Amino acid sequence: MKTITTVLSLFLMALNTHAKLTVFAAASLTDAMKELAGVYEENTDGSILFNFASSGTLARQIDAGAPVDLFISANKKWMDWLEEKGAIQNSSRFNLAANSLVLIAPPGSSLTFDGNFSGRVAVGDFKSVPAGMYAKEALTYMGWFEAVQPNLVMGSNVRTVLMYVERGEVSAGIVYASDAKASGKVPIIGTFPPASHSPIIYPAAACSEKESALAFLEFLKTDTAEAILLKHGFIAPNK
Repeated sequence: MKTITTVLSLFLMALNTHAKLTVFAAASLTDAMKELAGVYEENTDGSILFNFASSGTLARQIDAGAPVDLFISANKKWMDWLEEKGAIQNSSRFNLAANSLVLIAPPGSSLTFDGNFSGRVAVGDFKSVPAGMYAKEALTYMGWFEAVQPNLVMGSNVRTVLMYVERGEVSAGIVYASDAKASGKVPIIGTFPPASHSPIIYPAAACSEKESALAFLEFLKTDTAEAILLKHGFIAPNK
């Protein structure tokens, strides 16, 4: 990993252009990206505007021509899709972070990690939300999908799923470990085995040719950025 001092020359490009960047990022990155942006903005006079949503929703917006400088997805599928359409700068792409998948429940729940769900279970939409795609894979692997399918509640993104559980509107939910940590309100009932779902990887890439966009991506590769991501419950990629 690079230290923050090794990218100061790239920061100077942002300083000289009063750069305003638009970043589309997966909803699960909300808290971490806001902190990362704060550190970046303290070292440059650049400013960052975020659009947080499910990766599928964001990718479709980009494909439809939405103005964006960087995209950070919660899985490779949507980044690959945009790469095939020529919507990203391929040479700028790298894996920012990884994550794990957990089963959570409202505070005080007696739920156990055995597939015996007695109520509704919130998951991300299977079609557009990576957390939902991973959840379906994990439930199928564990042999729980058929039993739980009638009681599934679909969320538009992983933070919506988290909200349902926090409010006690469902008996359980499947989210990333980083979301459970961000909440601080919901117990983790169990962690799905890595073998139960595709690797949860967050690829990042520039969508515009702005020098400041590349500068921000270089900042995201620093030890400083990695420490912030780890603090928020993410895992270093390829580890």
